[in-house]
Amino acid sequence: MICHVVLIRLKNGLGEAKGAELLEQARKLLAPIPGVHNLRLGRGLGKKAEVEYPYALVMEFEDESALQGYQVHPDHQRFVREVVDPIQDDKKVFDYWC
Repeated sequence: MICHVVLIRLKNGLGEAKGAELLEQARKLLAPIPGVHNLRLGRGLGKKAEVEYPYALVMEFEDESALQGYQVHPDHQRFVREVVDPIQDDKKVFDYWC
């Protein structure tokens, strides 16, 4: 299994409503994509790194092929382009064998 972790920091001045919308759109658009398993979304507790990157998207994929299929899937591309890019200040993406 591959664990795909995305941490997102919003642009200054955007409140929790935008963060909640980000997480809801992630659930709506990403969960149905073939190969996505165990999608988990959330806001940090406000300690350490969660202050700087408070929103997390975590999901699993069977293998690198499934992860690659997700990366190029039109719904993932749309999510990044229409939901994440307009509101993010920065994001970090990590992939681990788990």
